[in-house]
Amino acid sequence: MAILPRMHIPQYWAQVRLRHQTGIRHGASVQRWGWSDNSQMDAEAHARQRAQQALDALLNADSARPLDAGFERMEWRGEYGLNGATPIREEVLERRDETVMTRNSYGAHCLNTEHVAIADVDFPATRPGPGFPVKSLMLLAIALPWLWLTPLAWSAALLALMVVTAMTGLFFIAQLKKWLAWRQRQQSEQGAASAADQAMARVQQTVSRHPDWGLRVYQTPKGLRIIVTHATWDYQAPEVQILFKELGVDPLYAMLCERQQCFRARVSAKPWRMGMSGLSSTERRWPLPPEHLQARRQWTLEYEKKATQFAACQFLEQLGNPVLCVQAQSFVQWHDTACKAQSSLPLA
Repeated sequence: MAILPRMHIPQYWAQVRLRHQTGIRHGASVQRWGWSDNSQMDAEAHARQRAQQALDALLNADSARPLDAGFERMEWRGEYGLNGATPIREEVLERRDETVMTRNSYGAHCLNTEHVAIADVDFPATRPGPGFPVKSLMLLAIALPWLWLTPLAWSAALLALMVVTAMTGLFFIAQLKKWLAWRQRQQSEQGAASAADQAMARVQQTVSRHPDWGLRVYQTPKGLRIIVTHATWDYQAPEVQILFKELGVDPLYAMLCERQQCFRARVSAKPWRMGMSGLSSTERRWPLPPEHLQARRQWTLEYEKKATQFAACQFLEQLGNPVLCVQAQSFVQWHDTACKAQSSLPLA
């Protein structure tokens, strides 16, 4: 799969669909996106150019010149730039130097940077333990005294009740054993380090192995965020691969960085963590048809108002090299302000 050579988040987008009619009910259709940093007109021209190239390739394909394995007639998806053919397609909210703030598909703000390395580390998911078998205990508490006090008079109904009671008892014993074993494990693990402590320990070990590195650490709702502050690295830098491996970075995040050739950080709350639903399927795609723009504006007004009450992450500490390079200093200032990282607001 092709990968774009560098981060690119265009300001303008257009979509063109072309069809070559070969009969009353037969033909070949293609659809392509076009983009531009200059004007909507340039984006439309680019979309038409890409669509014509795709249609020509489709019509000229034969056994001697087959289509590429990844050829798509309809280029519907790709807002995150994962197909390698299109850049990140999101609403641009603001640009500062090389950093771009966008609104992602569910409505949150994201900072996109090509040279300030960011690592996201998720805490291991904790699975809830088995509950105490209350229902089966209640059934036994009702059935056993009744069987004990009722005069023995054999009947099909009594036999069935005895069988059900016996099965309930066996089920209760099995579930009770599971619950007791889980409780024992919980008590034995109370002295062990928490998931957050273990993740922070990995960050500290990384700093001890690379004392010249500067790593700025934040708490997120479900993990840690680490920003490299002593130097600028793009995703291809070998240091990034070392950092990701030593920290145990989420594989999905690493894949996104590779495909998009940049680092991303969500800097506003996820809607559902604030009691909101995300953008609807008709309002989340960008660019939007004019008939859906008003509904998106109304949603974003409500979102922005609620988001003032939550932080996206919380600053913990600066580890290693305390000197921030110029690019990192500028990025961190914007990041911390947008995230409300220095506040005591609840994380979302």
